[in-house]
Amino acid sequence: MRKLKSKKNNDELSTTVIGKGIKIEAKLLSGTGLVRIEGEYYGEVYIDGELFLERSGRISGNINVKSAYIYGAVTGNVRCSDLLHITSTGKIAGDIECDAILMDEGAVFIGRCQMNERNDAISGDPLGLGEFK
Repeated sequence: MRKLKSKKNNDELSTTVIGKGIKIEAKLLSGTGLVRIEGEYYGEVYIDGELFLERSGRISGNINVKSAYIYGAVTGNVRCSDLLHITSTGKIAGDIECDAILMDEGAVFIGRCQMNERNDAISGDPLGLGEFK
């Protein structure tokens, strides 16, 4: 496992990579740290950390993360407790719920967006996973 720096605070994060050419079908991908997807993932994604969906990456399923940087394509709802950045090559077909969103020129978004009021207080359940228990 390779260590990368978080874009947000320059901390080293444990990094998981699903490489280009890899296709994974699963019920749930969950964990902490930084996840970079270059291949295809079919299923739900719950990461207490950052998600980087690379240009070659595809996700079909709902996403629930702290921050997401979308360069590839998502078919499903996206929930970020912090920042969602859809780059110029990024595409999302689904609803978005986040505290902050950044969309580059050329980004594609088909769905509804709900912006949450930013809360700097630390929560015991930052991803809102309590509702799934």
